[in-house]
Amino acid sequence: MMPLWPKLSKGVGALESASAEWDNFCVVTTLSPWRLARSRMPDAQNVIFADSLQRDRLKGMVEQTDEFRLIVGLGSGLAMDTAKYLAKAKQSDLVQVLSTCSNNACFTRTAWTFENGTRVPERDIPVPRQLVVDYDLLRQAPARMNRAGAAEILCSHTALFDWKLAHAAGVDVQWDDELARSTHVELEALARNAQAIGANLLDAFVEILEVGAKFAHGFTTHPKARFNGGSEHVFSWALEATSGKRLIHGEAVSLGILVMAHIQGNDAEKAAEIIQSAQIGFQPEQLGITWRDVEATVVGLPQYATRVPWYTIIDEFRKRGDEGARDLRDRFAAAKDFVQRLH
Repeated sequence: MMPLWPKLSKGVGALESASAEWDNFCVVTTLSPWRLARSRMPDAQNVIFADSLQRDRLKGMVEQTDEFRLIVGLGSGLAMDTAKYLAKAKQSDLVQVLSTCSNNACFTRTAWTFENGTRVPERDIPVPRQLVVDYDLLRQAPARMNRAGAAEILCSHTALFDWKLAHAAGVDVQWDDELARSTHVELEALARNAQAIGANLLDAFVEILEVGAKFAHGFTTHPKARFNGGSEHVFSWALEATSGKRLIHGEAVSLGILVMAHIQGNDAEKAAEIIQSAQIGFQPEQLGITWRDVEATVVGLPQYATRVPWYTIIDEFRKRGDEGARDLRDRFAAAKDFVQRLH
């Protein structure tokens, strides 16, 4: 039987209400959200501060959760992926409390971990029994991070292109016309919501999370479908590896959307309009990196992508060998010029 995702428990005071029933629980968090949230919930039996998604570090945390029936992830991607890994390892119940809308980690059943420098997906994570969005926490999150969460919807712009490409190449990606159509609908809705996101309106940030909750169903029913993650995510992960920096996920993905959409020949102008309206950082200097980092990332994508079990346009370049590598460099040069001209 397909597990059902819970509706968002949202509103002012949502954390206090949702946590009233918690018992024998362990919180997995990071420092900033913990400072904001600790007074809004009962005392936890244990608090684990997530600091790494390295598999050896995560395995060492497992024994710290031996006694607890409930794991509560509190924060953003790092805390939530750590909580997901621990809940699966201990077969505990899972609750996710979102302190920002900066990424969609709480809406997937995969925790992305690392081993020997390689991203390793930990799949079949338990579906959370609660997803909590406390408006007071969301308001206090850095607006820059909240705005960046829009990229977790906009990434479907490039992902749908890659998904269709993989389907045409005969790869088993669970192509579904209705899922593709409904994803396009959410992209159009994002275009209408982008200006409100850029104005830091709470309702606009909540809408980002509502779309993530809708996508969670598709992630579960179509686990091989790449309707919301493709070459732009591969780019963002490779960019972190190349630069050696931990970036704001949605900003790295936004740069990836612009570069990869241009390389795809896939209406990069439309994606740029949404990113600019939503006031998401995307220029390398805003991310704290350089164009040299970006170029090295793109040139290395065909090799890096062999570590990720997704078929995207990157695989098309890799299959063409040296000629494909030259084509990728030429297309990147044009994409770089396009992005540099955006303000």
